[in-house]
Amino acid sequence: MNPLTRLVLLLVAAAGGLVVALLGALQLLAPGVVADGVPPSLLAAWIGMPAAGAVAIAAGLAALAVAAVALRERRSVTSRRMRTMLTLMALVVALVVSTLTPGGTIPVAGYSFVLVVAAGVVATLVLLVIRRPVVGLVVVAAVAGGVVLVSLRLPTGLFAQMVVGGLAPRMPFLMIALAHLVTAGALVAWTVGAPPTAGRFDAWALRHRRPVTVAAALCALPYVALRASWLTPWPLFGPADVAEHPDVLLTGLLLGCAMLTGGLLTLLLALPWADRFPRWLGLVGGRAVPVALAVIPASVVGVLFTAGGIELVVATAGSLGVLEVTLVFPFWLWGPLLVQATRGYALHRAASADTTAAPSERMPRPPASTISEAA
Repeated sequence: MNPLTRLVLLLVAAAGGLVVALLGALQLLAPGVVADGVPPSLLAAWIGMPAAGAVAIAAGLAALAVAAVALRERRSVTSRRMRTMLTLMALVVALVVSTLTPGGTIPVAGYSFVLVVAAGVVATLVLLVIRRPVVGLVVVAAVAGGVVLVSLRLPTGLFAQMVVGGLAPRMPFLMIALAHLVTAGALVAWTVGAPPTAGRFDAWALRHRRPVTVAAALCALPYVALRASWLTPWPLFGPADVAEHPDVLLTGLLLGCAMLTGGLLTLLLALPWADRFPRWLGLVGGRAVPVALAVIPASVVGVLFTAGGIELVVATAGSLGVLEVTLVFPFWLWGPLLVQATRGYALHRAASADTTAAPSERMPRPPASTISEAA
């Protein structure tokens, strides 16, 4: 990831840290303003709201301090120990900030991702038509026919109204959750996109990036399999008469498709399409994929999955539902694996760039005066 992108991430982390600190101060001074319609965070459920507000102030200021130190250090040559300390501090602060995110983000993120997938499909079809009009129009006609067929059997319009109508009243909650996720995600993306080091951790991450990526992608399979079972006479983890409730069936299938898409996008980190756009895409086909385009979203989603997964497990701890949540919704495992896979991807792209660079770019020649002195 280029230095300019990492600079922007530090600025975003600093601004986000300031917002998190201000939200923590409001929780202490005017708790009714922030708590109105906003579910408590995982940390607030553990230690209570006043203490969580104090932690939010400290975590926000810590994020601001880490970003400030990193901005200062990037102007000078820093030691490996200093870089390691900054990385560890950024990850710890990101973890604390993620636990301060309001609860219930996973379901909202699922519904929002359905809309993002729909927009992504439309954009992909447009790019396909630009590069290969005949094939693109055939695919567009097939997709449109499938949408019409589904619309005749399931209330797709009702789902869109439900999603938009459900998200609109929760905008304060979404904005607060987004502030925490963006702050933590920016810190994680900054560390994940850092230049390669000679440490053992980076060597292990680069060597095992494919198995780790596959393991992360497989975390989507349990939920996808359960939702696919709703198309059979034996629906799992759903109403026995789910076929008689088209709205419930449509919601489950769309969320299952969103989860499957998330698994495929995770797997994409280990495939060539994450290095270069497919040639059948118009405008961008064959070009190198910007590293930030993969690292930043994956880092934010990794933070979301880690915090949301731990929240689901803690909420069901001590009951029989904890086994179901642990196995069917393995976000607690998907999140850390996704961050690890993203680091491996960033190291892979850095190694590829170094390999394809000209010898003069990889190893600068010494000045002429040094050569003459040596001669």
